[in-house]
Amino acid sequence: MSETLGAFLDSAAARGAGREALAHAPRDAVTARLTWTELREASRLAARRLVAAGAGKGTRVGLLCSNRLEWLPLAFGALRIGAVLVPLSTLWKRDEIAYALRHAQVEILLMLAGFRGHDYVAALAEISRDLPALRRVVLLDGDAAGIDRWSALSADTSDATLDALERAVTSADIATIFFTSGTTAQAKAVVHAHGALTTSARRIADCVGIGPDDSWWGHMPLFWSGGFILGALATMAGGGRIVLQEIVEAGSALILLERERMTVMAGWHQAGPLLEHPDFGRRRLQLRKGSWHPLAPRLLGRDHSAVGMYGMSETATCVSCARFDDPEPIRTTTAGRPLAGMEIRILDPETRRPVAAGEPGEILVKGPTLMQGYLGVPRAETFDADGFYRTGDQGWIDADGCLHFGIRLKDVIKTAGVNVAAVEVEEALALHPAVRAAHVVGVSHPTRGENVAAFVVLAPGATASVDDLTAFCRERLAAYKVPRHLFVIAESDVPRTASGRVEKATLRRRAEAHL
Repeated sequence: MSETLGAFLDSAAARGAGREALAHAPRDAVTARLTWTELREASRLAARRLVAAGAGKGTRVGLLCSNRLEWLPLAFGALRIGAVLVPLSTLWKRDEIAYALRHAQVEILLMLAGFRGHDYVAALAEISRDLPALRRVVLLDGDAAGIDRWSALSADTSDATLDALERAVTSADIATIFFTSGTTAQAKAVVHAHGALTTSARRIADCVGIGPDDSWWGHMPLFWSGGFILGALATMAGGGRIVLQEIVEAGSALILLERERMTVMAGWHQAGPLLEHPDFGRRRLQLRKGSWHPLAPRLLGRDHSAVGMYGMSETATCVSCARFDDPEPIRTTTAGRPLAGMEIRILDPETRRPVAAGEPGEILVKGPTLMQGYLGVPRAETFDADGFYRTGDQGWIDADGCLHFGIRLKDVIKTAGVNVAAVEVEEALALHPAVRAAHVVGVSHPTRGENVAAFVVLAPGATASVDDLTAFCRERLAAYKVPRHLFVIAESDVPRTASGRVEKATLRRRAEAHL
């Protein structure tokens, strides 16, 4: 069923009414809770205030906020009136925020004054002159000269007006612009319609087996498509409860997981710290459902029902997914079968011809949850003539129709649940006056998936230590993009093909051998 996100929330609220829908824990204890009815009303209040702030259908509304109680009401408030939600990462530095605001042409920005050492007010003061589309900034907390407070905005919009605005929104209208790293230096802006997100949420809930008695550990930031769609929306679709943890540390997370009896695990970048914490063996966790990961038997128990899945931001997360009631080999060794309406083609990446059944090739996808496109990028550069999206991933389909993921053909590093474009890190390093060239690869890690590793060639006669180069990156990149492993090598040691192309597979093997 394709629907708007406003109708999606209303449907969940009608089913859940007085049941708890949302809880917020700054660290290890919940400090605020909302029922389904209260969540719906909070979103309508947010919609009224956004109308008072000048938002309407098509208005780009940026949201720079951590996993707080107000994130979802604000998001659904914007979506109710047909505004386009643009979630912004709280991990970003000034220039990354500036790029996203400028590229998405954000008109109204809702933001925290700061979070975990980031001073967003100061950053905005430095970049605001270069943001011609931005016409209003609203603070969610704190005070700053010349900036409105969210709580001070009028909420006088009538129910009749709000209902009329909602009726003008359709499932085909643009809902969100999510930023995701690809093979380009700047993050790509993925554009999704309402219907893609609601369709994806309902299908994921069905496959994972989420029901009213379940609760999702909301440690994944909601500004990621995985946090918003795979986590929050899928939980809502199943009628489950969302427990947002704002600042995640393994010890406090274990306390919270036990206290709140959370059952769903989606997003595995925090699994390693949980398992390694000395309190892990003393906590009685209820986690059993979610996405499959090799650590699932240890964290979720041997009787878990976690499912393999494959997807990305461009497909509103899942393209294929096993079911919670599938036999264990399907759940744990495959990414399941294509979801309803999704088409998958496996092509030879060079000849662009279909490969034989069971043979690996590039995965191409098409279907109702596929993005509208990348903002500002012609469709012909993203989709083939038949409307299929080239994922840049290698995989194959077995005799039972299940998809298997192989490797990433694109130059993208997946670290702790986040995509990092190698070229972005390379260009940041290249700004250092001592650097002649930088070559960045991902190296495998048992819990983070991959870590960022950089091989740096210094300019003739120049000197720079590993610590110097790492500190230089920290000043320019979000923490998850900073290389965890950095090697200074000679130009003659850079492996190249006969055509002069850098052999990154060889660099990856070298890094893993060093480590």
